[in-house]
Amino acid sequence: MEDIKAIDVMNYPFTTESKKPYYEAEEVKILQRTLFAGAKQGAIPIQGCSTEEFIAEMDEVGYDKVFISAFKMFSHRNKKLIVDYSVDEVYEMIKDYPDRLIGRVGYNPFRIEESLREIERGVKEFGFKGVYFHSLSFNLALNDRKLYPCYAKCSELGVPVSMQTGHSAEIMPSEPGRPIYLDEVALDFPELTIVASHTGWPWVDEFVSMVWKHERVYCDVSAWMPKLLPTMHAPLMWFMNSRIGGEKTLFGTNGMGLKVFKQQFLELPIQDEIKRKVMRENAIKVYNL
Repeated sequence: MEDIKAIDVMNYPFTTESKKPYYEAEEVKILQRTLFAGAKQGAIPIQGCSTEEFIAEMDEVGYDKVFISAFKMFSHRNKKLIVDYSVDEVYEMIKDYPDRLIGRVGYNPFRIEESLREIERGVKEFGFKGVYFHSLSFNLALNDRKLYPCYAKCSELGVPVSMQTGHSAEIMPSEPGRPIYLDEVALDFPELTIVASHTGWPWVDEFVSMVWKHERVYCDVSAWMPKLLPTMHAPLMWFMNSRIGGEKTLFGTNGMGLKVFKQQFLELPIQDEIKRKVMRENAIKVYNL
């Protein structure tokens, strides 16, 4: 199974300069002192690299493609953007490897018209394959009407939209990330492809129910080390190992290590056929690669 050329659908800008705004944010410094206190080096990687070095690591570990999200994060404490990647910044990072690095646009619900123009540019001019937004930092539930213009634009352009679900590791509100809020969104946008990210923990049952129920709602298992899925995400493990769940789950690292995530996922007690679907084939289908 090590020959699977994995596709990581959940990753971020990786160059040294691009990583600084995130790691300099107060919320992230607190995160490193709390949830990641005592973590092994590399669990929350800080050291950046060049695009060529990133591609070399992909080749060494066995990754076909990695999605790089131009995401935006808002400070709950200081009421300002603390991460604000533009489509131009991400495009410059990935443009020389269009078959390996895939862009996704961000969304700022406090700058709706500006964000919609950026989504259109990213998809139409740069070939980005969708949108990823970090609604928890804006303290907006997934069915908040400030997010609806993003849903409508993605539906219009025919590209998937992805978002963090579940708790916030950073010092930000968690309740808006409850996966059940996607129920209303999926009902209002039946032609929109939604990829719920980050496993939905601690509301894993809600997470599974939304993916199971709605034809165009998928999920990814990023942000949690795969070795933790059997103990902390039992309903998701059961679902992923089923026929339906095996067709609707995608693989991602959340920028927490290409090698360790692939190794740990391959060791999970799930069927080999499903590992191949989750780590590669489902992404090809959902993102029309």
